[in-house]
Amino acid sequence: MIIRKLLVATLFITSSICKPQAYLGPLPLSEMSLKTIYHHFPNYGPTPNRFQVMQVDTPTQPYYVQSEIGTAYRPNSKFLEQVFAMRRSNKLLRTNQKSAELIPSPYLLPDVTDQESVLSLAEMSFNAYTELGKDGQWYDLGSKWRINSTFGWESDGMRGHVFGNTDNSHLIISFKGTSAGLFNGEPSGEKDKLNDNLLFSCCCGKVNRGWTAVCDCNDSKNQYQCDQQCLDKTISKAELYYDYAAHMYLDVADKYPGATIWLTGHSLGGAVAALLGQTFGVPAVSFESPGDRLASERLHMPRAPGAKNLPIWHFGHTADPIFIGVCTGPTSGCFYTGFAMEARCHTGKVCVWDTVKDNGWRVNVATHRIATVIEDILKKPDKFPLPKCKVQEDCQDCGLWTFKDGRDILTAANTAACM
Repeated sequence: MIIRKLLVATLFITSSICKPQAYLGPLPLSEMSLKTIYHHFPNYGPTPNRFQVMQVDTPTQPYYVQSEIGTAYRPNSKFLEQVFAMRRSNKLLRTNQKSAELIPSPYLLPDVTDQESVLSLAEMSFNAYTELGKDGQWYDLGSKWRINSTFGWESDGMRGHVFGNTDNSHLIISFKGTSAGLFNGEPSGEKDKLNDNLLFSCCCGKVNRGWTAVCDCNDSKNQYQCDQQCLDKTISKAELYYDYAAHMYLDVADKYPGATIWLTGHSLGGAVAALLGQTFGVPAVSFESPGDRLASERLHMPRAPGAKNLPIWHFGHTADPIFIGVCTGPTSGCFYTGFAMEARCHTGKVCVWDTVKDNGWRVNVATHRIATVIEDILKKPDKFPLPKCKVQEDCQDCGLWTFKDGRDILTAANTAACM
């Protein structure tokens, strides 16, 4: 523990240096313990936008993650003050983040070339689907990384777990992804559908004329035309998991100032982790998340000067139609459950197993389950070594769509009048 604190101190003493620091070797891991359970109520619940807190103690068996020193892009203090003010007033996190200045800073990052670390993060993502005290499968994560806290809604909404070491100097938040309601109608399915279709489809899940979208921004006369101004307005007022996850992150950051925080999650939870990673400048590792770049643009995320080197990694395989952005239309498994997952471009870097070409897998929504990645890929390293993580080059979302914006016409008219 003393060695770790010295390394962290060295890291922050050199925080004014933009270049990554020399790798100082593996950081020793400390015992983890379950400290707190959080429950976040939705705005229509008995106690809107409030946390329920319970102290618990649940021992588990050891497992490991590996750290290394790299660069994160942190927002300036002015932006953070604005975000904390919005949190105190229970407002949705709606601010033009593109104006936020991002500062390159040395930070402890996950070693995504370490098999055991990636497996551990995947297991954390899996466990975010399971509430403590509920029946269901639970991966034993271990006393090195015991569950630190659990937060979320019992049925409809975002849920996740906070894992921490003994002194809470290193925390990992895992977020629940799209529920099994995609397959079997569990309660949180409808709220998941709103979030998925609003952020990861081209125009609110409007894939044909017979489809009921989650907004009315599609042109009734043109299937592939969307009103951008309508879309922005809808998103600005929508109750998104991103907002509640942001409040949760800020609560954890408030309680443990100076702690190293990582984010992870599967599917929708992984995309939320990546979006928060961009907002707060912390590392994020997602598993089988839909393309988050489209959502990032719609939420007006800041663009770091080294955007291609953001400490955000997306693990997935080519047989997963949600990860590659083709889970849409009447021939897809998503269609009949009301999902249109069209976004395929990711921020940061993608780490892709080409299971279709190299292993003969067929594209099927059933392979989207996090258990598939854990049991059939990560636990078979000889057959599925970790892929090299790369920036997605020349990636385009919604190529068939036209996004019409009346504000552009108004601006052009005003410019012409001034000439």
